[in-house]
Amino acid sequence: MSRPRSINIVIGLGIFAFIAILLYWIAWFLAPSLVQSRTPDHPDFVCYVTYEQSFPLADAYVAISALLGVIGLWKMRAWGFLCMMLVSGGAIFLGLMDLLYDLEHSIFFPLTAESTTELVIVFLLLALGPVTATLLWKNRRFFL
Repeated sequence: MSRPRSINIVIGLGIFAFIAILLYWIAWFLAPSLVQSRTPDHPDFVCYVTYEQSFPLADAYVAISALLGVIGLWKMRAWGFLCMMLVSGGAIFLGLMDLLYDLEHSIFFPLTAESTTELVIVFLLLALGPVTATLLWKNRRFFL
């Protein structure tokens, strides 16, 4: 059975998610100025860093699920569908958590290069999570 084109898109999104999460955390620890939306001189920098460093485990869960999902979808296995649905839900959850924190702590205001990075991350999570779930759901007959 050949994969539908939209499943290939989901595979691409899964690869993107895995690589993006991996690169984010490499940057966080090795070149934090690339991804941190607060500078060390900001009054709530310690609070911000503490909050962000509570996410590696959840992000690892999403990244590993994405990797497994990509493998499973490539092989057209039902467990690939499940893993990518978990990625979709995880992305939406992480995006909403980030959005709420960012709004409560005025991360987006004023809009700086650092806060733009955070805004892009939140946008991608909240846009690509539902897109992935929708593409999967429309093709569920191939997996269920």
